[in-house]
Amino acid sequence: MDLSGLFDTSLRLAGVLVLVALNGFFVAAEFALVGSRRTRLEQMASEGNAAAALGRRMQGDLDRYIAAAQLGITLASLALGWIGESTIAELLDPPIEALIVWLLGNLAVAESMALTISHAVGIAVSFFVITSLHIVLGEQAPKVFAIRAPEQTALFIVRPLALFNRIFGLVIRFLDWATEAVLRAFGIHESGGHTKVHSADELRLLVEESGEAGVLDQDEQEMLINVFAFADRPAYQAMLPRTEVVTIDHDATIRQFLDRFAETGHTRFPVLGPGGVDDVKGLISAKDLLVALSNGSVGLDEPIESLVRPAFFTPESKRIGDLMQELRAKHIRMAILIDEYGGMAGVVTLEDLVEEIVGELDDEIEHDDSGLRTIDAQTSVVEGQVRVEDVNEELDLNIPAGDYETLAGFLLARMGRLPSNGDTLIYNGTRLTVLEMQGPRIKRIEIKRAP
Repeated sequence: MDLSGLFDTSLRLAGVLVLVALNGFFVAAEFALVGSRRTRLEQMASEGNAAAALGRRMQGDLDRYIAAAQLGITLASLALGWIGESTIAELLDPPIEALIVWLLGNLAVAESMALTISHAVGIAVSFFVITSLHIVLGEQAPKVFAIRAPEQTALFIVRPLALFNRIFGLVIRFLDWATEAVLRAFGIHESGGHTKVHSADELRLLVEESGEAGVLDQDEQEMLINVFAFADRPAYQAMLPRTEVVTIDHDATIRQFLDRFAETGHTRFPVLGPGGVDDVKGLISAKDLLVALSNGSVGLDEPIESLVRPAFFTPESKRIGDLMQELRAKHIRMAILIDEYGGMAGVVTLEDLVEEIVGELDDEIEHDDSGLRTIDAQTSVVEGQVRVEDVNEELDLNIPAGDYETLAGFLLARMGRLPSNGDTLIYNGTRLTVLEMQGPRIKRIEIKRAP
């Protein structure tokens, strides 16, 4: 090979490497723009990163820049096939031809066959080499890199891609239009952007994966999962049932209210009329009463009626998320939940709803009412009104869901009757014993797990 031929071959080899690199660039550009988080690019743009701002604008017209990347990939791949295969074949032909001549030994036969065989082998080997370079360096490596570090890759590719888009703007616009026309023919219309939107289930999976990877600690993971489970649940799942609600009669005096306040630690009470628990006249707050006492507007032996505020009533089936928004908007701290017959099903406070997300909140004037007390490693005493899911979580049990919310409801469903003190139910090796009945209500239950 003479000097000019060597220079020409070297130039074409350099062209092969450049084309592989260009192919990799456009592949990385496509995956980086699609995979970059919009919020992360916006954050970097707000910090003054011009490349991030350009990348965010490209995401706003993603179809166009995907078309630009695809045009670049196609041009680079076609040129690579055109230049690369012949260049590698020319380099391989002489040594392969010499090897065939040497192997055959008979020069007369070898020279007549060597050229044909060497050319065929050279094409096959060059095809393998070019394909390997194209797949590994031109496709797979840049693709994986862009997937693993999308924002960093986006910052690198945006300016060259913008220049390419400017040069081939007419062709890219045509490709973008043609793509949209094909999609419309199949009934797929432009979505106005490619923002990634996740369903609640997908977000829950992302939170769980982040917890498993150590990005979120256990408390953070539980709080976020509670948020997803929270909004669509009915309000009755967070309420204090009517059998547990502490009330006060409408004709009670200020002194009687203070006694009830000191006894229970509650700061708000439903005020009942002559009709009893289903005749709620309003609510009374310890704060209102103490303010009235301090300014002398009421006396200890006066009735509480002048301090009663209107109650907020809502169906027990109302979604917790909607109820919380309504309570916050109206600056209300307690709601009376009404059942389908118009009676009081129970009460729920804004604090109860917050606790559904963040867990129990301790108040310095509240008594410990967790409802679960551990006796030893196998034995616990649980209030009947504790929810099944809380019992399962605290004691690592597996009580199934059903048409009940509480542990008492589970016992009633399994026994099919009102139990008496000492009645026992064995479920999956766990012994549940009724310790105390309060009328028709199961007050306390002993849970003894198998050692």
